[in-house]
Amino acid sequence: MRPSRARGVTLIELMIGLFIMAMLLMAAMPFGAHWVNSNRQMEARSLLWEGVSQARAMALRNPSARRATEPAAMLRLRAGTLEVMVTGADAPSWSAPVRTGVHFKLTDLQGFADADALTGSGNPDFDCVTFDARGVRLPGAEGCTDSDVALGRIAVGLSSQDPLYVDML
Repeated sequence: MRPSRARGVTLIELMIGLFIMAMLLMAAMPFGAHWVNSNRQMEARSLLWEGVSQARAMALRNPSARRATEPAAMLRLRAGTLEVMVTGADAPSWSAPVRTGVHFKLTDLQGFADADALTGSGNPDFDCVTFDARGVRLPGAEGCTDSDVALGRIAVGLSSQDPLYVDML
């Protein structure tokens, strides 16, 4: 009769394998959180970009027959939702919810150096932007805080991510 050989994995080998896997997982978690925040920030920028485009398109269509110098459409941020409003309409023609933690701030072409400069800035938060029937931005119209013509961009920030930008055109 042959002596039987031990086969399989011993308890020590199993514990070492689990320990190595746990260490690799703990090392990868910060990279995963950064990746998730980066994707959420890019999603918010894409929604804002689409909102600006939708507002300009509605202004150019001019369904309320406004004069060229009057506001024809507006993109606003209201209760965590981006909404495109046509002047004279009660309901938004386009809307999209924005994730919590995302903040929008008006800026000039220089932008912000990093996330700390964005959060510490005295620039006004984005609340709305209006466009006339030619698709041109009307700074300060309809009570929007974008009254400074030089502030023609919107910075999109989320946690410690460097800001991304959307031009209001």
